[in-house]
Amino acid sequence: MASRPPSFLPSERPEHVTLTLFPANSPYMSEVRGAARRAGAAFIRASARTPSDIDGHLFIVDLVQTPASGRLGRRAIAISNRLDIDAYEVITPDQVRWRLDRAVRNLVERERLRRRLESERQTIRVLNEIGYALSAQTSKNDLLDTLLTHARQVLQADGGSIYLVDQDARTVSFTCSQNDTIPFRANRLTLPLDESSIAGFVAVRGEPLNIPDVYDLDETTLFRPHLRFDKETGYRTRSMLIVPMKDREGIILGVLALINRKTTPSVPLTSFDQVTPFDDGHALLAGSIASQAAVAIENYRLYREIRNLFDGFVGAAVTAIEARDPSTGGHSHRVAALTTGLAREVHDTLDGPFGQVRFTEQDLTELHYASMLHDFGKVGVREEVLLKADKLYPWEMSGLEARFRMAALQVMLEESRHIVRHDRLSALETDLALVRVLNRPGRRPNAAERNRLEQMVEEWELHDHLSAAPERVVQRSDVTRLCIPYGSLDPEERLEIERHVKHTYDFLKAIPWTRDLKRVPELAYCHHEKLDGTGYPRKLKRHDIPLGARLMTISDIFDALTAGDRPYKAGMAPARALRILHEEAERGHIEPEAVLLFERRKVWETVLPDFQAT
Repeated sequence: MASRPPSFLPSERPEHVTLTLFPANSPYMSEVRGAARRAGAAFIRASARTPSDIDGHLFIVDLVQTPASGRLGRRAIAISNRLDIDAYEVITPDQVRWRLDRAVRNLVERERLRRRLESERQTIRVLNEIGYALSAQTSKNDLLDTLLTHARQVLQADGGSIYLVDQDARTVSFTCSQNDTIPFRANRLTLPLDESSIAGFVAVRGEPLNIPDVYDLDETTLFRPHLRFDKETGYRTRSMLIVPMKDREGIILGVLALINRKTTPSVPLTSFDQVTPFDDGHALLAGSIASQAAVAIENYRLYREIRNLFDGFVGAAVTAIEARDPSTGGHSHRVAALTTGLAREVHDTLDGPFGQVRFTEQDLTELHYASMLHDFGKVGVREEVLLKADKLYPWEMSGLEARFRMAALQVMLEESRHIVRHDRLSALETDLALVRVLNRPGRRPNAAERNRLEQMVEEWELHDHLSAAPERVVQRSDVTRLCIPYGSLDPEERLEIERHVKHTYDFLKAIPWTRDLKRVPELAYCHHEKLDGTGYPRKLKRHDIPLGARLMTISDIFDALTAGDRPYKAGMAPARALRILHEEAERGHIEPEAVLLFERRKVWETVLPDFQAT
């Protein structure tokens, strides 16, 4: 005969069925007690239990002594002269002696089969629930907690623990624990990976242990139980079921330990006499759960390895970009920390404009990656533009100074021949000094200085008898650059820098993001947009800009202002940077409430412990 699947194997210990008689003074007490004993059921006196206590038990109701309605249900036998009673079986008083034994035996066996069928249905349901629950977890602590909760529920264990194996360190770590009777916070305990402890024994042997009473172990047993919890709390560990958690390749990832099987799941024990041993059927079920757990843990580790690999790629990509411009080193990491820190503050706000806004861990992870990669498109910007510290490129300034030196030699020669006035050399030196001053970013020329630059173009020339036309010392392109009002970039160069946002978006869109990270490209794409539509590259307005991107904009501006290593400016103190942020908010460029929250919570001090402003 073919064997049944393991999860349906009957346990060696019969299902515990109880039988009671109503009323307690019925003259059939001895007959019912004997029938219950012969059927393998426990007899319980009705006077010893409340109605709630006997819920789920079988009944024999003597209706000769206690008249009742005609509906007793299919879990009761009626002794009655009326045959219209709705019950499993109706026995008349004169039939009790020869029919009661058979009726009780049939009812008890029917109840055992019903319970076993219900147990198997529950097993299948719980295994499915465990599979669904474990597949939804991306946190190791949540994963282990979910696993242990479901395992204790289905196996009716009062307590339980999970140990994880570290093959490299040769240790077994007490990682997760639960107990219905005495809730406690588990201390992390590390045991050697050997046979001296119960968990270590199972992890080394790879075989389950089923211990009816841990205080009744033979002295020759290799392992000894760890009973410090019992000594400290007064708890009494009796039955234990310990099974290994093996992955697909048979490698043991951990150990699942279940403690003190009881009648009702989740209900604290009132007496340790209520504890019963686990049987072979429970061991098979625990093994199935442990196998599911091992697969889930393996999947989680694979998930973490992939995430770590991706984090490494993101970190390497950011490092490569920032290596092109060492002055911005660490900018992307700081912006990511500031942005997620500000988002957490928004999440924790219970009132005001952000009172209903919440960020999930998934949202924060998405925002972190978008912030880390927000400047990745600078890989498409020419390095000389990216590193431009002054209005003129170094080679342009060197050429201009060389022409001034040539002009000075020419003036000195002409003065020696009395061809020009003797103040020309001094004027040349003054003009060169003005050029050097105006070359610094942020030095906007006034009208007189602009006029003088225009005059330089016409006034200073280098004459070469080999060339048909003289060469201008100061060229029109030099004047254009020296008149840049803000920063060091001319309009064409600024446009090239601004294109880095589109480059970033194009690059990030090419990555096959998972569902939980699909908004990374869009968030990074919006970090230079302004609420009034004057930002770039798409000139979006507030309602089209995701909140995460609006928070990133504030963080990006703050870090750019306070960073002390930029070639074109000194770092600002936070107070001055905050004033500029408030000014930007007043102009309708950035989110005013977020700026207030950023300032009030001093986010930079929380997330950047090494923050230093000039």
